[in-house]
This record gives sequence, C-alpha cells and structure tokens, in this order.
Amino acid sequence: MTANYPMERFSTARFAVKEAHEAKWARRIAAFFLQLLILTVVLHRFAGLGTPAAINLIGVSMVGLLIAVIVALVSLIRIWFGGQSGAVQDFAALAIGLIGLALPGYFVARAVFLPPLNDIQTSPADPIHFTALLGQRPADANPLSDPTPEQAAMEAKGYPDIKSMYLERSAPEVFSIVSEAVHRLGWNIVVNEMPGESGVGRIEATDKTMIMGFTDDVVIRVKGDDAHTQIDMRSASRYGKVDFGANADRIRKFYGEVTTALEKGETTALEQAEAKEAKPTAKPAQPVKKKRVRGGARRTR
Repeated sequence: MTANYPMERFSTARFAVKEAHEAKWARRIAAFFLQLLILTVVLHRFAGLGTPAAINLIGVSMVGLLIAVIVALVSLIRIWFGGQSGAVQDFAALAIGLIGLALPGYFVARAVFLPPLNDIQTSPADPIHFTALLGQRPADANPLSDPTPEQAAMEAKGYPDIKSMYLERSAPEVFSIVSEAVHRLGWNIVVNEMPGESGVGRIEATDKTMIMGFTDDVVIRVKGDDAHTQIDMRSASRYGKVDFGANADRIRKFYGEVTTALEKGETTALEQAEAKEAKPTAKPAQPVKKKRVRGGARRTR
C-alpha cells in the first residue's frame, strides 16, 4: 500500500549559477578596440587621417586588444575552478582579440628579427640624395641623412641581397627599362631625368604601403656609359623608427620588375633570331610550261 505524498516534496532544488562578469567585459573591450583598429585604417587610407595619429591609434588598439585577451584568460580560469557561466563570451573575446592582433603581431615579429632601420639604399658608401621630394616631406617626417657606419653595417648584415645592379647595356637603354618598371609598379613619379652628358639619370617617386597606405619616398639612380650601367635605389619611410622590412621589400620588387623586363627583351630577341634562321629559303623558280593550243597557232593580221 503506497502512501500519497504531496508532489511538492519531490520537486528538485534549483541552484543559482553566478556569471563571470569579466567575460562580458572582455568581449566588449575586444570588440571596441577591433572596431577602433579598423576605423583607423579606413580613416588614414581614405579620409586623410594623419600618419602620426594613426600610428598612435594603432598602438592604443593593440594594447586594448591585448588587455581583452588577458581578461578573457583570467575569466576562463575562474570559470574552470569556480563553475561560473560566461565561457562563451570569453572564447568570443579571445577570437576577436587574436584576430585583431594577428597582423600587427606579424609586423612586430618582423621588427624583432630585422634591423631597426627606416631608410635603405643599395649603395651606402655612395649615398643617393633626394632633391624634389625634400620639399614634399612633412616637417615632422623622419630626417633624411647619409647612413652612418653603424647603420651601413646593420643594413649589410640584415639585408645582404640589397646591392647595386650592374648591366652590360647603355645607360639610356637601361633608364628606359627602369622607367617602364616604375610605371608598372604604379609609383607616383615626381622626377624623371634621362641620363645626359654626365651619364646619370634620376627618378624620384612615392609609393604607399598596401594596408595602411603609409607614404614612402623612392629615388633611383642610373649611371653608366654606352656599354656598362649601374642601377642604385634608395627607399625611405616618412614615419616610424622601423620599417618592418618594407623598404628592402620594395627594392627587391623593383629589381624583380627590371629583371623580368630584361629577360623578356632577351627572349624576344632570341625568338626573332631563331625565326630568321628557321625561315625556309626561297625555292628556285620553275620554268613555266607553255600550254598547247588545240587547232594550231592562230595567225595574226
């Protein structure tokens, strides 16, 4: 015989689970500084935000994203040992923070392993100087000066492949190839001086970085004679104590364009020579056979 007990006695007890408030704040902080980072890039590239202000805002955004990641990790530890809720928001904060820190972190890593330079040139012993671009650089930009022996040693150690290019071609011919390469790269040319009697040609131009749109200055020197030519290049950042390897990469890219143009020209000349050699000789003219007219030859009156 079973006793009838009230159903209230079998009701289960509910326990209130506390929420980790740090998780919510971590997600909010990460989202805010990621938006600030994206807005900084857009304003600098398309709305005329000054480069010094953009650099400062990028630094603030990186610090904020790093704080959000740290807060999220601390909150996850509390949740693991205390049983609070909010792990989903912590993981969201970690994802947002790491996404925002990925690209800046890559450049920071490059700065650690590359020499702390913002002005690279292929001939430190024979420096190349800017002329027209000197007046276009902002007053608060990095000063342009000849490299010190310490800077030249750091460049030679960090970028051993950045050297002068020597070609067995005339200076005017090489300058034409260089000018075409600069046009293909899309740089904004300010000075374009053909080699004159001195045999020295110059190109000054500006280039912008792909993501942030930072403006860097470039000068190319072409000097030589009718048989030998030397190409030198200098690339200098307007702002920042380090360039994260951007100037050396720009010189490599320019040399790559010149090399491609040279190889293309040599291939075309070789193909033309082979085509002439492979051209079949004309066959000797065959005697024309006279057709016989039936009925005999016609008499003319």
